[in-house]
Amino acid sequence: MARRVSKKRARKAPETALTCKDVAFAAERRIYLEGVWGITGAFIIIAYNVMYFGVGPPLNQNVLPNAPLYGKWWLPLIIVAYPFVSWLVANALAVRPRRKLLKEAGMSARVLNKSHPRLKAVLVDQARLLGLAEPEMYVLHDEAAYMYSMPGKGANIIITTDSLVTGLDDDELATMIAREMGHDLCGHVRMAFVLLYMRRAHAAAKVLLFPITALSMVMKNWLDLIESTADRAAVLIMGRPAIVNETLVKAGVITDRNAEISREELDAFLAGATDLTTDAAQIERHYKMGEFLDSQPHLRERIEEIRTFPRTEQGEAAMQKMEETRQKLL
Repeated sequence: MARRVSKKRARKAPETALTCKDVAFAAERRIYLEGVWGITGAFIIIAYNVMYFGVGPPLNQNVLPNAPLYGKWWLPLIIVAYPFVSWLVANALAVRPRRKLLKEAGMSARVLNKSHPRLKAVLVDQARLLGLAEPEMYVLHDEAAYMYSMPGKGANIIITTDSLVTGLDDDELATMIAREMGHDLCGHVRMAFVLLYMRRAHAAAKVLLFPITALSMVMKNWLDLIESTADRAAVLIMGRPAIVNETLVKAGVITDRNAEISREELDAFLAGATDLTTDAAQIERHYKMGEFLDSQPHLRERIEEIRTFPRTEQGEAAMQKMEETRQKLL
């Protein structure tokens, strides 16, 4: 169940290229390791006890030959292999319907220079800036607005919809892509994709793939932390905390069908709040936006984190490193 990070990198990544350590929370790695090794270790302990108390030799010669599990050495091996096999199966089940969806959409949905030159340029520039392999990107026709990444054979794949593309301006779309690049940089994509799949999986799949179901419960906080890590990466790539906060608010309204906030109201709010990072009270001055953000406490926390990150020691060092990288690429 180890994290898979694509080995395919840009040929010439600057020596000052950003790394995950520059943006990630310290707790992110700890929770990840606790989840993965905790579940793996639990099954190893179970297998050992079955071997010692049930199978007997060679660990315990005192087990009687007439014991139900005596000599069945293969049983502990199955127990140890269970979480790893579950991981492979969960990966296949999570990716399969999405790959089918992309196949049905065809090449017309793929972001290329001919079809989506602006998005293509953003992908090229940001991948080069971070020293990552350029991800594939697809724009699907869907009334729902969303953007997420899924694991690919070489680089990751970013999937979005025309509803989101038309709802955001160029800088906002670049910010959303920058967040996905942040996930790519830190190797979040495969693990997050599987854990989110397990949340909505059929009850039978949750039972059969119990180790991954347990993992999804243990790593719930990790899924929240990686979103904030992606926000930090977007701040560094875009260079302005304000545009990241504005994008999060706008994307949140667009994707929430229960928000009951019109595009005109949203634009008026964002135009009035000249910098969402400087005065939190501005959020409260708009009744509907205040109500919306009250219903999104995690979004409020992310806005505050984005505001303060560039002022932290880690943020200042990362901003300096990103500026050095930009200079090297000029």
